Amino acid sequence: MIDIAFLFSLPALLKILLTFAALLALNRLFPLYVCLPVISIMLGLWTKLSLYAVLSIMAQEILSLPVLILSLAISLIVVFSDLLRRSGRLDSIVSSVKAISPTPGVTLVVLPALIGLLPMPGGALFSAPMVETALGKARVKPELKLIVNYWFRHVLEFLWPLYPGFILAVSIFGISTWQFVVSEVPATFGALLAGVLFILPALQVDGFGTGRFSSRGLLDFGVAFFPIAAVVGLMFILQAGVDAGTKYWEISVHLPQQLSMAGALAAGIMYVVAANAMKREDVKGALLNPGIVSIILMVFSIMAFKGVLTESGTIDKMRVELQAYRIPEIAVIILLPLIAGLVTGLALGFVGSSLPLVATLFPAGESILPYAILAYGFGIVGMMLSPVHLCFLVTQEYFQTNAWDSYTFLWKPVLFIIGWIVLIFILYKVVI
Repeated sequence: MIDIAFLFSLPALLKILLTFAALLALNRLFPLYVCLPVISIMLGLWTKLSLYAVLSIMAQEILSLPVLILSLAISLIVVFSDLLRRSGRLDSIVSSVKAISPTPGVTLVVLPALIGLLPMPGGALFSAPMVETALGKARVKPELKLIVNYWFRHVLEFLWPLYPGFILAVSIFGISTWQFVVSEVPATFGALLAGVLFILPALQVDGFGTGRFSSRGLLDFGVAFFPIAAVVGLMFILQAGVDAGTKYWEISVHLPQQLSMAGALAAGIMYVVAANAMKREDVKGALLNPGIVSIILMVFSIMAFKGVLTESGTIDKMRVELQAYRIPEIAVIILLPLIAGLVTGLALGFVGSSLPLVATLFPAGESILPYAILAYGFGIVGMMLSPVHLCFLVTQEYFQTNAWDSYTFLWKPVLFIIGWIVLIFILYKVVI
């Protein structure tokens, strides 16, 4: 018979690892929005929270204003993407990129990477239909489509200064934004190289690309891509207006960032409908897209799980355990962001939960830049491996596949980028 007291006494780190193993196993049988609430309750009870406390935490997280607005924004992404597809804009983007791309690999790298410039949760939903359209009738496994979209969607996250996680990391490390951007260029190149070496060859497709640059294709691309660019630009304008307004009128209420995102997406939806004179049935079909419900349930389940993790004190206990086991500081600098990224699946999650502690472990008298690159890089690796990463989940839902099968195409580029980040750290240690 299993000793119940022994199970409760297990280290927090082991509890997290066993929890994720159970999550992956359950996901082979049930959708993740079913698995995550079950796992959240199990973890909460395992950390000695009462069932009432666990359910209260989950409800508070789901019904919080930021999560509700995030769900609205994600839903609008689904509608906007569907309208772009129904209007023929996605086909135009794909065909114009093909016209200016010399090889199929360039097409499949550029499309998700372009959407990677959008600092919005679940933005992979934009590029997933593009990748599928670009592949056309090529016989490619759904899980490989997922990895193509997912990997190249995030290659610029190492250095793109508009991501909230990047901005927070720069603040924590106390270094200038431009310095961190320039220093992360090799990491971004390594991520691109990993995808080119280990993901694209598995596709075995051809027939894309004209082999020459087409100015007409560039113009067509600009016209087709305009609604997406306009949404991004409007999002920044709205957010800047909100920030300036709250500061000028000294408003103490913090408005979620996703509010400006939702407003920009709503405007983008109206533009696409009007500019393309879309039929009522197409608009209705996009608004009633059955994928919206499952996406909302996914967001709710992720945020509920994150809430239980935080309120149960699991992450804090894990930090204490790593230090108590006398693990070398360099290992803690690597492991804390890696595990935090794996647990939260969010850049802000691993930055906010691990980097404040990690930054205190940087050796005195040395340049902090190599250690900052190391910590931030491993945080992104953990985030990319996380089964609760929102982009991974929504793309998984879109391509109708599961996490386990998708990981078979992910481990090689991940191992490569891990070695690449360590190499950058060593070189920076020597040079700086």
